[in-house]
Amino acid sequence: MALNNVTTALLSLLVHDLVFLALLVAIVALLAGTKQAAFAVMKRNFVGYFSNPTGYVFLCIFVFLTSVAAFWPYEFFNQNLATVDQLNYWFPLIMLVFIPAITMSIWAEEKRQGTDELLLTLPADDFDIVIGKYMAAAAIFTASLLFSQISTFVTLAILTEGELDTGLIFTSYLGYYFVGLTMIAIGMIASFLTGNLTVGFILGALFNAPLAFASLVESVSPNQNIAKWIAASGIARPFDDFGRGVVSSSSVIYFVLVAAVALYICMVLIGRRHWTGGKDGNTMAWHYIARVLALVVVTAGAVILFRSRDVFRHDFTEGKVSSLAPATKKLIRELDSDRPIVIDAFISKEIPEVYAKTRYELINLLKEFRSEAAARGREITVNLYDDIELFSDEAALAEERFGIAPQTRMVKERGASQQKQLIMGAAFKSGLEKVTVPIFEYGIPVEYELVRSINTVASGARQRLGIVATDARLTGGTVMSGMSMQQVPRHPLMDELGKQYEVEEVDLNSPVSPDVYAALLCVQPSSLAPPQFDRLLEAIRAGVPVAIFEDPAPVGAGYITPTGSPKQAPGGMFGGGGGPQPKADIRQLWDLLGVEIPGRAGMQEMYTPDLVWQQHNPYPTLDDQANELWIFIDEEAPGAEMGMALSQDNPITSGMQEVLGIVAGAVLAKAGSPLKHTPLLQTGGLSGLIDGTKMQQIMTGQTTVARETKGIKPSIPIAMAIEGATRAAADDAEQAEGEGEDGAADPAEQQSKPDTNAPGIKAVYVADTDMMLPEFLMIRADPNVVTEARFQFQNVTFVLNCIDWLTGQYDFIEVRKHEPIFASLRMIDSVKEEARTAVRNGSKDFQTEYDAAIRDAQEAQQARMKELQEEVEKLQKQNADGNVSRAELQAKLQTFQTQQELEQRKLDVKRTKLERDRELKVRDIERAAADEVTKIQNKVKAAAVTLPCIPPLVVGVIVFAARRLRERENISKSRLK
Repeated sequence: MALNNVTTALLSLLVHDLVFLALLVAIVALLAGTKQAAFAVMKRNFVGYFSNPTGYVFLCIFVFLTSVAAFWPYEFFNQNLATVDQLNYWFPLIMLVFIPAITMSIWAEEKRQGTDELLLTLPADDFDIVIGKYMAAAAIFTASLLFSQISTFVTLAILTEGELDTGLIFTSYLGYYFVGLTMIAIGMIASFLTGNLTVGFILGALFNAPLAFASLVESVSPNQNIAKWIAASGIARPFDDFGRGVVSSSSVIYFVLVAAVALYICMVLIGRRHWTGGKDGNTMAWHYIARVLALVVVTAGAVILFRSRDVFRHDFTEGKVSSLAPATKKLIRELDSDRPIVIDAFISKEIPEVYAKTRYELINLLKEFRSEAAARGREITVNLYDDIELFSDEAALAEERFGIAPQTRMVKERGASQQKQLIMGAAFKSGLEKVTVPIFEYGIPVEYELVRSINTVASGARQRLGIVATDARLTGGTVMSGMSMQQVPRHPLMDELGKQYEVEEVDLNSPVSPDVYAALLCVQPSSLAPPQFDRLLEAIRAGVPVAIFEDPAPVGAGYITPTGSPKQAPGGMFGGGGGPQPKADIRQLWDLLGVEIPGRAGMQEMYTPDLVWQQHNPYPTLDDQANELWIFIDEEAPGAEMGMALSQDNPITSGMQEVLGIVAGAVLAKAGSPLKHTPLLQTGGLSGLIDGTKMQQIMTGQTTVARETKGIKPSIPIAMAIEGATRAAADDAEQAEGEGEDGAADPAEQQSKPDTNAPGIKAVYVADTDMMLPEFLMIRADPNVVTEARFQFQNVTFVLNCIDWLTGQYDFIEVRKHEPIFASLRMIDSVKEEARTAVRNGSKDFQTEYDAAIRDAQEAQQARMKELQEEVEKLQKQNADGNVSRAELQAKLQTFQTQQELEQRKLDVKRTKLERDRELKVRDIERAAADEVTKIQNKVKAAAVTLPCIPPLVVGVIVFAARRLRERENISKSRLK
């Protein structure tokens, strides 16, 4: 399968290359038909280069250097992405060696051999000679680049098992091609200036050096404005688009114009023979210098003009890693042009492997924000401080001015857990509004964080989100735990929502105005007192959007009163608070929302909902913790219909992959309800209901889920989106319509009629509160919090989507859906997974050995103490009968206690030794696993660097041997001796 994928990927690249070569062949054919002299010059130089073994030596060196730059740096395997980022960094330096090696002989060799006069007497103009020489050098470079591309691509295809981004690799090499064409034109200037090959090589490198090193000026220049302008004039800025998989008109125009200016200078230099010896030679020299300077100024102006006005810009990557979501582009278009936005992003040079994708995505998106804003005429200034040291001036600036300090994270690298510091944060500012993201955690959508932050500082005002005060205590508080008060911390979800909304607690002691809050979030409304509950119903009827999370059996937060349980007074059973407190009748809310909750009525007018079970667990490592009451909602569940588990009919769940509910209830649409009900989360085929009153017995092990099932009931919804007008509103509307048809109604009756244009209900009902536990925010930030599991839960995204759907912030929902696809080194990943499995299995074996050894030691200790304990018990019995003195019993007890302490110390010593041995064994197997991964990486490096060099060397040897044989053909045997 992997071989087929590699072959398919290679064929895809070859198709791209063939289309590109067809375009080049068409250009050469056009040249051959219209400029025969230029074609002859091109053919002569190209054939001459590859008929000489020296050409293959240079080709071998070029392939060797590109392979070393691409695969040898530590960052390649640490990043674990199938990109050529490392080659992008080193490519300009490689070109400073390779391009002068091609261009140094273009004209200098003609001068040295005296063949330049022959070329100049051909029936051709100066343009034919220059363009012929240029296209010959370009053809040589094209052949070298194609060979390097194929060798690099094959290596990446093997490492990714064929699952790599062909578009990214192709556009990166297309960028190399434009860089090469530009540097060749500049290198030709050096060759036209001298007849010495060595001087031509040095001048070619010197003339190209400013463009190659222009991007480094910012780190040494005291004037940052001038430094930025100089840096933007180099090849790094326009090539950056190609390196990220983006082909833009501004980048292409830059390279074409610079190459055109260089070629014009070459024409001036080759044509100087016409006027240098004349009486107007000096005048003509100044004339041509003025021409060149004017052309340079025009070119610079054109480059600056097109840089901010891309006529064409397209992301050719297959994973769309350098694209903005349509909703993001819409946001940028709608930004106020009078409110400039400044983004200061700081990223450290060394980051853990798990943050590599986040770093790559963050840098790409920031650059795309800058380009998109420039194209739309919006002012978004991006100051990107990349590859900074932890104790550099940039790091100090980030901490002092923006509060972006180095963050410490525990990561596992090279077989050992270790703490690493990194900086990866950004500050957003517009006017007086400021937002800081201290760190982009690798599990959080980067584009969503950027868009949300930009929108916050750009708008200057946020919608208000009301958090209803219930037993859930989302904003923090205190609860009675036993005989003491326990502090409940503020739910981290409030901080997450606070980045986008103005979050405010609502106690419902007074009516809620529909104009105050964009939406309400109410967790466990059944715990409200009747007056507060009535005001919640009034707010829903008044059209206030609301997200309801009602759990029949909260597990993660034990202080939340279950739906069917009475609410105890503060102070508990012995705290002086008394018995159960008044509690709302949750069935009124169900009637209002037109939903039906399966269950049964209980004591004190309580209603206990049934619980949902499902036989599906995509994480085998959770077998010991998870059971049928853990509801994994995904399309892989047995019997789950495509697009039904997570509804594709509502923006909230459209495009999502997996949500986890823990001990959830069911929510069904009531027959005949005028409201529109859309099931958001549904179980698969192997699911059903159990009696909610059996929950306590299940938790204590008195019964099991299997015993209490009521049969299979597939596709049970546990979350529902509800919208539309209630039955009463619909009846009022019909009555008003009928009166309108009969004629004008009595004024008094008209005043008493309800407003038929009143907003309808918009709500989300979720029969579970555990799906918004703080642990899910931790999992989102760190999906590898349990290394063996690698959770993919999107619970936080689901909750945020619910709120945004209620408030009408649909753009943020679309942004969250836009997830770029990165190609990773799957072959290395499989080796790492095998190593992790070996470590996991070895650790379990060592733990089993440790437990057995401790158990044996404890049994041996008990056996040794048994005889002494029996003697003590015998003496105690005899002492009770008066047959043994108290002193003798006391002495025996003392001996028993001393021996017991001695045995305990022996056991503690043995336990400590066994723990140390276990840790050493685990460490050894982790080290062996890490060494195995390192060995594979080193083998890949060696193969990637050496194997591509073999074909050009073999061809070079063949060419050399053939050339020697031809030289010896017409030589007499006597001279050969």
